[in-house]
Amino acid sequence: MDSNATVTPVANLQIHPPRWQGLDTTWTTAAVALLLLAITTRFISGFLGTSKPAQNGSQTVPMLPYWMPIIGHIPQFSFAPQSLLNKARDAYRSGIFSLNLGSTTHNIIFAPPMGGTLMNQKHSIANMDSVGKHVMTAVFGFPKSKASMERYDASLTGLNTCYKHLTSEPYLGEMVQSTIDVTKRNIANLVTFSESTVDQVAWERTSNAETITKPQGEQVVEISMMPLIRDFIAASANPSLIGSDFVNNNPDFFQDLWDMDRGFKWLATGLPAWLPIPQVWKAKIARSRAFNAVRNFDEVMEKAANGEDPGQDWQDLDNVGPVLTQRLKLYRQLNFNMDERAALDLCLLWAMNANANMLVFWMLNHIYADKSLLARLREEIAPFVHAVQPKQLFGVPEPPRIDTFDHEALANKCPLLKSCYIESLRLDSATWSFRVMQEDLILAASREKDAEKFLLKKGTYTHIAHSIHHTDPAYFDDPQTWRADRHIKREEEDGEVSVNMGTIRGGHSMCKGRAFAQKEALVFTAAFISMWDMEPVGGGAWKLPRFKPATGVYTTNDDIRVSVSRRKGLPEA
Repeated sequence: MDSNATVTPVANLQIHPPRWQGLDTTWTTAAVALLLLAITTRFISGFLGTSKPAQNGSQTVPMLPYWMPIIGHIPQFSFAPQSLLNKARDAYRSGIFSLNLGSTTHNIIFAPPMGGTLMNQKHSIANMDSVGKHVMTAVFGFPKSKASMERYDASLTGLNTCYKHLTSEPYLGEMVQSTIDVTKRNIANLVTFSESTVDQVAWERTSNAETITKPQGEQVVEISMMPLIRDFIAASANPSLIGSDFVNNNPDFFQDLWDMDRGFKWLATGLPAWLPIPQVWKAKIARSRAFNAVRNFDEVMEKAANGEDPGQDWQDLDNVGPVLTQRLKLYRQLNFNMDERAALDLCLLWAMNANANMLVFWMLNHIYADKSLLARLREEIAPFVHAVQPKQLFGVPEPPRIDTFDHEALANKCPLLKSCYIESLRLDSATWSFRVMQEDLILAASREKDAEKFLLKKGTYTHIAHSIHHTDPAYFDDPQTWRADRHIKREEEDGEVSVNMGTIRGGHSMCKGRAFAQKEALVFTAAFISMWDMEPVGGGAWKLPRFKPATGVYTTNDDIRVSVSRRKGLPEA
């Protein structure tokens, strides 16, 4: 090396990792921490959630393990509820388990004996009043003032008494016959074959009806099946409840009711309408319009009760059904204001329409999808629902009509039809019952002497999940398959045929209007299949729509387009 060379000092070299590497390390650390937290939570919840001895020979309700602290099962329950519930049902064969939903314990019962015992408990032990009050105020607009809530409490016994007009004779028979009379007039015009919407009936206009002439000259109507069935039933059944004037004066009421039902769960949250959530403000706008329509009706009823002229549009109030006329007497006795009356009556109208109409829709889907079943049902009901084709007079064709309609025979002498109704209750509805535990309660898993016993602790929430039982393979063979004759029993000794609900509960089988709801479903199903043929637009196999969860009977977002034509081969009158 040259001794005269100049040595240039080299600065200390500092190597800095790229910024992305630091972020990557942070995310990796966070992911590992979350994974460890999830594994730890899963282990601890699995250990603590096992059933343990409790008081008087009972044991605690086992809890399904979960992965996230505090929020527990909320993610799975929100995005894949049926998968979560079916998994738990198969794991806990005693008929009960619990979930952690946001640090609150929710007991889920699916064993029929346990559910029945809980439903029969006094409200001081297992209470549902607080839930009912919340729904009345948040969903149906009942005033929240102290005076209003006191009147509500004072009215409960009287309101329940009014429901006898939906469950006992002669009132039940009169309401059913009134519904049949309107249905017989309307069913001939289920579709009118009118190309102009001006000439169509209301249920056609809401169903996007389109008249098509086939190459051979036959006219059919292509139409959306769900709104057709739903709106036809609403127009034909509600006059027996709230009178023909209300139905005629409020042609858009039931569209608002359906919009309100779609947003039911959003309304129940109590979220304000100004939030940028379309489901909230749409439901509240629909609720406001429906509420005002019912409030106007209640004001008119009050005028008529006071001997005042209710107005030109309200001249047929005499055909308002007995449930609402008896409620009017109760309202006047307890000095209910119009907002309180409107909320209670809106709740009644929702309860009478939201589930029953959709159940008939599902029944008809199953029936029209199976031509052999359709033929068997038509043969079974023919002696009791007699559809005829009137003779042509002066060369003018008349539409078919139903000249006899025996609803008692449909319920008592048509086992296949009734079994179809029960099967749709089993598979096409997903109703739950709810209680808040006010006291500790011990429930036996079955009626056997040595059955397991479980402690429902005070302060927890308990749900009777009828839908989980209805798809339990331990009770129902091939439970996900809709089978028309599943509930028909034939005695070996004398061959006598019977149909019963068995262990099926929920929906119409539990509501206060269940007797009317069953007859209503049988009446409308019989009317449709007696008079009309339906097949998928374009032909081919019938594709059942997909379920969408609702408050009771499932709904759907699928637009099922069907080709509707008059039934051929009816006898001449």
